Amino acid sequence: MTDSDVIIVGAGPVGLIAALGLARSGVSVTVLEAAADILDEPRGMTYHWAALAGLERLGVLDDAIAAGYLKDDWSAQVFRTGERLSMDIGLLKDDVRHPYSLVLGQDALGGVVLKHLVQHECAEIRWSTALTGFEQDGSGVTVQVATETGPQTLRTRWLVGADGARSVVRRELGLDFEGMTWGERFVATNCRGRYEDHFVSGYLIDSEYGAVVHQITTDGLWRHTYAESLDLPEEGIEERMAAYFRAVLPEGDFGHEILRWRHYRMHQRSAETYCVGRVLLAGDAAHVTNPTRGFGLVGGMFDAYTLTEALVAIVLDGGDEALLDAYAEARKRVFWDYTTPISSDSKRLVFEPTEERLQGFRDVAADPVKTRSYLLSGVALATPSLLGTMDVWETVGATPGLEAARRT
Repeated sequence: MTDSDVIIVGAGPVGLIAALGLARSGVSVTVLEAAADILDEPRGMTYHWAALAGLERLGVLDDAIAAGYLKDDWSAQVFRTGERLSMDIGLLKDDVRHPYSLVLGQDALGGVVLKHLVQHECAEIRWSTALTGFEQDGSGVTVQVATETGPQTLRTRWLVGADGARSVVRRELGLDFEGMTWGERFVATNCRGRYEDHFVSGYLIDSEYGAVVHQITTDGLWRHTYAESLDLPEEGIEERMAAYFRAVLPEGDFGHEILRWRHYRMHQRSAETYCVGRVLLAGDAAHVTNPTRGFGLVGGMFDAYTLTEALVAIVLDGGDEALLDAYAEARKRVFWDYTTPISSDSKRLVFEPTEERLQGFRDVAADPVKTRSYLLSGVALATPSLLGTMDVWETVGATPGLEAARRT
């Protein structure tokens, strides 16, 4: 006997989105989360036009938009000169149904999805429940967890690890996390100040003071994420942070206030596979990228869309379990062929700018055809429906440029 058809480890946006997709189709699902609630930290916050169709299919897009705001440009600012460059996302109006990006802290997005998830009787979320181990056999997975009242054992047909870059599920599978680590750490701060008077919401390009500076809310909350060398010790980050902002922020009454901050390493890494028998990986548990282009969480959302389609077909319709191997192969290929090179180029532009890279960005921003191609590159993160039943892009019409973008 099983406790649910699918157990998902991790109540981040990827885990919750996957759970909602399953529950809406009638698949029983349990989400396990070691924390007592959704984590409120400076993490992902921008969702590309390419991923919004999936939120619409889940019935949460309107609520997500109401909780956040829409942004219709992709912009950058050169720190040394003040030069500003901007691309109009509206150029995609003939390509996609949602020609804009959604800005919403990932904790807030998780809250929106959770509100919809708990309305389904076949869905359950268990807070303060940490995975400690599992064993799989031909018919399911036996899962051991630690709870506030002691250890418990659960049974499921399929187990999904969506438990982040330090995934316990991936570790228990003994999978290598292949790739590289960048030589810098990111320091992400949620802050307030007169940013709108001095900065664009986007890239701050500079070899010394480069950052991703992004408006989070319409009432003045901003995210300012900069990089520092990993050779510097973690001790002293706050002191160096103060020096960084003294150098970057304009003098005078800026009113800068840091509300929350965290630091983390940047990687380009992927598990060797995302499917081992009846255990699957998704999101950062499967792959991690530097967040400069915003492809980390968005890539995880596409994992959830694709994996949900496969599991629904298998659980409810007796579909071929080979769909899960197809999921794993397709999503890993997307990460190495598209997510990593595009995200790496964006990081180098912002934090290691050369005149050639900067001029290339200028050329793209000045030419609508090049702008459209640049913005459409985000669709490369989507995996076409494994069953041919889901329009992953919700295109306005027949748009050959989408497939061309996947080859860019």
